[in-house]
Amino acid sequence: MSIEFLSRPKITECTAKAISRYALILLLFPTLLLAADQQAVDLIRGATDKVLTELNAAPEIRSDPVKLNRVIHEHIIPHMDFVALSRLTLGKHWRRATQEQRSVFAREFGTLLIKTYSTALAEYANQEVEYLPSEVSADKRRSTVRTRIVEEGRAPLAVDYSLRQVESTWKIYDLTIEGVSLAINYRASFSQEIRKHGIDGLIERLTTRNAPTTEKLTAVQTGTVYPR
Repeated sequence: MSIEFLSRPKITECTAKAISRYALILLLFPTLLLAADQQAVDLIRGATDKVLTELNAAPEIRSDPVKLNRVIHEHIIPHMDFVALSRLTLGKHWRRATQEQRSVFAREFGTLLIKTYSTALAEYANQEVEYLPSEVSADKRRSTVRTRIVEEGRAPLAVDYSLRQVESTWKIYDLTIEGVSLAINYRASFSQEIRKHGIDGLIERLTTRNAPTTEKLTAVQTGTVYPR
């Protein structure tokens, strides 16, 4: 059975490459301002310093999947809200899923994303990032960070991050590249798979896709240890 839906989302080729290349790159920039909350700035700045310190001290990490995966697990994953991203991606199917199905899906989906986006660190080549005016919800609990990535020889790329506050810290739960939402994009292909094989069939295919991965996300990392 084909697992094409996992590797070829239904978007333009240019945007698909952009998603895998830039999805987590903005976490590496110390000038990222999520909101007026200084703690959010400190959190991102701290993660930035740790990642760049490791990469600058040992450039070979970029070409070592195991070491690169460790850097991602230590410094990037803590800023992701995989439960919210999984819930947004599955839509109505999340509401129908059992707690066990939700937990396993969040783990396997998150593992797939991290596996895919590890290329972002490996390919980072000092692209310039322009920060546009961000939006914060009236209750100050959600924020949209609007950016534009500029690279010589390429058209500027619009990347917007959706964040929400979880236990007093900012977490990323979706991103939009050139108007294409990561969650909504995957929702279309995942929904088709669920209609054919059920949510367990989708999870099985995600698990198969992640089989070569030696380190998967834990319940604590995905947040499924705390049902939401």
